[in-house]
Amino acid sequence: MTNPVKIVWRKELKDAIRDKRSVMAAMSYAFFGPLLMAVAFYVMISQLTDPSDVEIDIQGAEHAPALIEHLNSNGIVQREKAWAAGQQPITLEVDESWAEDLAMAMPAKVTLTADFSATKQRGDINRIERAIESYANQIAYIRLQMRGLDPRVVRPIDMVKHDTATKGSRAAILMGSVLIFILLSVFFSGMNVAIDISAGERERNSLELLLSQPLNAHQLVLGKALAASSFAIFGGVLSVILIPIIFRFLPLHNIGISLSLDWTMMVLIVLMLVPLALFATALQLFVSFRAKSFKEAQTYISFLLMLPMLAVFGVEFARLKNPVLYYLPLTGQHQALLDIIKGESLQWLPMGISALATLLVSWLLIRFIGRMLASEKVVFGL
Repeated sequence: MTNPVKIVWRKELKDAIRDKRSVMAAMSYAFFGPLLMAVAFYVMISQLTDPSDVEIDIQGAEHAPALIEHLNSNGIVQREKAWAAGQQPITLEVDESWAEDLAMAMPAKVTLTADFSATKQRGDINRIERAIESYANQIAYIRLQMRGLDPRVVRPIDMVKHDTATKGSRAAILMGSVLIFILLSVFFSGMNVAIDISAGERERNSLELLLSQPLNAHQLVLGKALAASSFAIFGGVLSVILIPIIFRFLPLHNIGISLSLDWTMMVLIVLMLVPLALFATALQLFVSFRAKSFKEAQTYISFLLMLPMLAVFGVEFARLKNPVLYYLPLTGQHQALLDIIKGESLQWLPMGISALATLLVSWLLIRFIGRMLASEKVVFGL
């Protein structure tokens, strides 16, 4: 690191640390993001593994006592008290012709009335449907046996499933959405500093004073990028440390998931985030210097923050498995993080190429910003 770059880095770092509210705002996402996700996962796991009975309104229970007994054995019982305000009722109605239809070997009708879009009741509705389906299968087998047929004739294929998934691979399904918080924390944590040392200094008329010092524009931009990157990487480190601590209190074992990150994995993740932090900062500085004002820079960067979300979620939802993704900036880091969570062997060559590509793009952006500062329109925001 050259001396002018070090001086600019220390100067911008001290100025940013003095603003306590800006520092707290920068770190808030890295702290509250994983915490909110942990709360959401806790609620979801509680709903999926809730062992309590499902209380519903059963109408016409006297027509199908055997069905009601089967439902009770599966934890689905008649509701004794009224539904609370705002709670969506679930009603199971047995048709009056139940016994007659069964005697005639005709389909017996039951009506399940519920709000199938209610997320909180999705698990209860699934339990009811599975219980009725299992009872229907029992009746079908009895009918076949009464006719002298082996019930296995309706099951021409008996598929046996051998699940080779590890706890780590199952964790990747759930933790894939958490990884985006690690990546986004790098973008969010250095955002305020990047805007303040670019568009903010231009509005305070201190940018031209810095450019008049005995250093070139490239050294100035590099020092500023390193200062903002320091905050970005600190936010990433905070997320990497907090996520294993917070998720340790979740009952992940109830759904067959285990998340364990030892210190070597955490150090590796932090090293992967270093080039990404410089890349995020370079992008934010580029957008801030192109903006005409501080507020305009904030608006543009808010759209810029959609870039990592589109890149990561786009790959996840599209189920892209192209090996090229391992070599690109941002997607390369995301794929490597998934491999770490799954406990799979790391692809060191793609990881290295992705890191070098990220650093190269960051360096090119910094050089381009340095050239931009040779224009009076950029320096004075004209």
